[in-house]
Amino acid sequence: MGKAGTLLASGAAIAALLTLSGCSQDEPAAQASPSGLVQYTAATGSATSTPSPTTAASAECVKTAGMNAEQLTQYLKNLRSGSGAYQSKALTLDSSGLNFAPEAIQRPCEAVTVKLARYWVDIKKTRDATQFGPASYEFRYTPIGVSSHKAGPKDGRVPDTAPPAGSVCRGTVSVVYVGDDIPSQALPYSLELIDTTAPYPIKVDGDGVLSAIYVAPGSVESC
Repeated sequence: MGKAGTLLASGAAIAALLTLSGCSQDEPAAQASPSGLVQYTAATGSATSTPSPTTAASAECVKTAGMNAEQLTQYLKNLRSGSGAYQSKALTLDSSGLNFAPEAIQRPCEAVTVKLARYWVDIKKTRDATQFGPASYEFRYTPIGVSSHKAGPKDGRVPDTAPPAGSVCRGTVSVVYVGDDIPSQALPYSLELIDTTAPYPIKVDGDGVLSAIYVAPGSVESC
């Protein structure tokens, strides 16, 4: 693609989004402690044996089944990735979709249900590039749909969550969140045209938003 330019928002008409219901929790949790952590009962070994501190720490998990949307959001926002990267999050969207890879402790005891909203972003040029500045564009969001997905408690990628590919004059935005659906005004009012169609993170406002990515259109020269 050519020189990057800033997209200026024109208003977006967002249709009502359909939220699919989640499923029951995947794994039963053991007895909860006052701290909110629970431990799985060891499948083998003596009942009187004392686990090492390392084993006990790795067996701890957080019971999320009783959390409301606000509590679950804060828990997932604070849950760190097991990659060791500074401040990296356990639940993210990337080119393959929703990825869940938390650190060994504080992981959920059962699968957590999140929602994934996807949008087309239609691009239209409003001003050609000149010696005084880059070309300007307007864009419009059109909802593709909303689906519910279960992530965890084990590491892995969630099937059927990869971001839709863009096309000429059309990109896509994907948002994973908990709670109320994303209002149109929460979607970004400016996006950049970049020289790659690989998804990159963007900021989407909203208390329940966990991660969002943008796939730029394949070409905007003729838009």
